[in-house]
Amino acid sequence: MEHNATMKTIKLLAMLRNVAGAKELTVPLEDDCTVRDMLQAVGHACPPLGEKIIDEHGELSGGVQVMVNGRNVNWLAGLETKIGGDDELCILPMVGGG
Repeated sequence: MEHNATMKTIKLLAMLRNVAGAKELTVPLEDDCTVRDMLQAVGHACPPLGEKIIDEHGELSGGVQVMVNGRNVNWLAGLETKIGGDDELCILPMVGGG
């Protein structure tokens, strides 16, 4: 069975850039992968960033939001949201206010 992996660039915003040491992170992802797969790849590529975005249960930490094409994955299919070849991916910290 043949797997097609492509390199995908994920934009990082605010303090996540400081953690990763870059504005973007490029990771290999299989075709037809999910946001969960992408987050695991990010965690492998940059463990300190992985600790900020994924909790001990493999779920999205409460401190970040993941956007696919400008839409929060919580309003899509969550971590099971499919990622297509042309999708724009972004991870940003939650914004607190008051």
